[in-house]
Amino acid sequence: MIQPVLKDIVITGNPNIHGKLEFTETEDIGDDFYLSGTACIGTEDDTGAYNFDFGIITPKALERELKESSDIITGAKCFIVSRLDFELITNKINQILLQHEGDTWEDIAVNLAPYFDWEYTGSVRLNSEEELLEMIRRHQEESLN
Repeated sequence: MIQPVLKDIVITGNPNIHGKLEFTETEDIGDDFYLSGTACIGTEDDTGAYNFDFGIITPKALERELKESSDIITGAKCFIVSRLDFELITNKINQILLQHEGDTWEDIAVNLAPYFDWEYTGSVRLNSEEELLEMIRRHQEESLN
């Protein structure tokens, strides 16, 4: 079984609003923001990691989005927070990861889907050169029709 482990977190935002693009530690940016996060998740004994994306939004920003955008917003893959706090976000992600192990990374990605978008979601996995050539041939035929 693969037990996923959080290796790093990258949080980015709008530099025009917050003065910088990437946040590397807790800081006071107020209570009205919607940021993008990436959890870099691997295994304890591996140096590499897969990227799992999520949003971070405050109630005030959520209310603004509802007023400006639409009457409904789906809430999947988003953490609602009162402030930007790396320790709280890290702890929550670690809690989630402890509950979701799997035989393959595909299994783990399916289990983590309510919380994150895996970088390979929707990707095509090819098992041989023949499969690649067949996919190219089909694509060429479809382009001609």
